[in-house]
Amino acid sequence: MTPVQTRTRPPAHRRSGTATITVTVEIPADDPRLARRLTAALGVLAQGGGRVAIEGAQPLPAEPAPEAPAVSPALVIDVPGREVTIHGEEVALTRLEFELLAFLARHPGMVHTRSELLQYVWETPDTGLPGRTVDVHVRRLRAKLAEFDALVSTVRGVGYRFTRSRDVEYRTGTGYSEDRGLTI
Repeated sequence: MTPVQTRTRPPAHRRSGTATITVTVEIPADDPRLARRLTAALGVLAQGGGRVAIEGAQPLPAEPAPEAPAVSPALVIDVPGREVTIHGEEVALTRLEFELLAFLARHPGMVHTRSELLQYVWETPDTGLPGRTVDVHVRRLRAKLAEFDALVSTVRGVGYRFTRSRDVEYRTGTGYSEDRGLTI
């Protein structure tokens, strides 16, 4: 590439506040991406109210947009199918472990007390089960979630919370959640 030559002419009318700048750029013919990037940058200048004229430029063939690879989430919680997969491999959960995970993931970021979990997941009042039932199920669930065990976090003295993550997809009965970050 040769050096850029610039010439600036004084404004034709001092009141107009505009200046004419001539820039000559020579680029290799075998680098169409550079020409596209330069043309795009000049287009941005034109949007700011200026006028851009490109002389001697030959139209370049449109560069096809690169296809984004389909990125599948690492952890999928499929509620209608009652299935949890990690990297495409199914995780064997008991009924209560699945219900616990689905309930926590349905409300990401919210802290749920043991009493709430007993009421909504076990569908029983707090007094019906031993005090550490929830803790035991959470421990077993974390063990099965392997690398995603930290998604179910303990809030000391309060309860448990499911952490939002872009690696998680929560599927509901009507299809997929809008965002892989569990924005439900």
